[in-house]
Amino acid sequence: MRKTKRSQRIRAGIICLLLGTIPLCAAPFRLLVIGDSLSEEYRFETPFSAPDSTPFVANANNWVELLHAHRPLLFTMGGYEPSLGNYVDFRNAGYEYNYGIPGFKAERWDELLYRQYSVFDLFDLENSVSLSTREELNSDLSAVDAILIFVGGNDLSLAATDEQNELIRQHIVRIHAYVRANAPTGKPIIVATLPDIGATPAEKLTDPVAAAAARQRVATLNTNIAALESLANTYVARIDAITDRIFDQQPFHLNGTIFSYPPDPENSPLQIFCKDGFHPGTAAQALIANEILKAINTFASSPIPLFTNRAILSDILAQNPDQPYLDWAGNAGSMTANPDNDALPNLVEFLLANDPHQPDPAFIFSANGAAEFTPDPTALRFADISVFQTSTLNDDWTPVPSQNIQSILGGTLRILPTAPKLFYKFAATPKP
Repeated sequence: MRKTKRSQRIRAGIICLLLGTIPLCAAPFRLLVIGDSLSEEYRFETPFSAPDSTPFVANANNWVELLHAHRPLLFTMGGYEPSLGNYVDFRNAGYEYNYGIPGFKAERWDELLYRQYSVFDLFDLENSVSLSTREELNSDLSAVDAILIFVGGNDLSLAATDEQNELIRQHIVRIHAYVRANAPTGKPIIVATLPDIGATPAEKLTDPVAAAAARQRVATLNTNIAALESLANTYVARIDAITDRIFDQQPFHLNGTIFSYPPDPENSPLQIFCKDGFHPGTAAQALIANEILKAINTFASSPIPLFTNRAILSDILAQNPDQPYLDWAGNAGSMTANPDNDALPNLVEFLLANDPHQPDPAFIFSANGAAEFTPDPTALRFADISVFQTSTLNDDWTPVPSQNIQSILGGTLRILPTAPKLFYKFAATPKP
């Protein structure tokens, strides 16, 4: 059987920094994934990752590509093969340690890993490639720092019973057991929970009762999958947290920048899903990367920074993360400007839904000395507002204790006085 030509691969190098005459070397974290189309590089999945206008050039990226592009010194999945057919197994192309095989179910991975192959299987193309995939995978298990099992989404059916969903978990358990048996002792294994396909436009149920029941069944399955964290050296990436957010956050946004839910044939960067209405768009894939990094950072010696919302918008999607503010401000100037000279900078005016060109009172005071203000919930997607207090105005401002702030009707916040004379001021900061 022909083996993969490892000499043709470019292995991840070691980054060495010189401090005086002493070399300090740090290798990027090496991850291997056993997965499906959510993990294969979107470059090779142009039926849904490319716009209709240029159908063979992907303009969406998945979590693997994003981490290599934006965390290149800290993360790697091995050498990269850019051309289809450069591997002799199901990987076909892409990163060396990326066993994300489109269309593969957890059940298919289970069968591939445990099958007893005979000599006759070598004359069957699919069986031969399956065996080659397993052999290559086995040899790579010792070359990485951790293994991620990210399968099961293709097995899901919203009509499935809890008993049928349990079969998916059992396949994942068997994959985990195989990795544990064939990887070096103590090698960390990350198990990903399943994204709820009911959150996608392609699978969304229109009957609210059926949709709620299906969501509960998937949630039960993910709770049971997450329980695998009790196994030695096993960690969980909560991918289901992202689809829960898509379900519950209406509209879906990053720091106030709103993303469209219906698929778009051009794969606009401000879409949650790719044009097939099933695979996550680039922003959602960045959030998937964060969940995987959270799991890695629980055991890695050098934590890998997550993507902030601002970084996703600016560095990954080439959007202005301040656009919600700019849409409101018009010609009022920067966030720190104060065109109406009312002592409230523009960002505070934005958060209070004030007119930046008309002086506005900062607080409404009651007879007992309580101060009230009403933040705009839409503006609060973009920035945080806090209140500081002092009794002397001698630059000794301190945050108002949270227990002294009451929520009342209409989103209004009331600050309870704790001294006969207090002065207050706002502080506002864009969200990271």
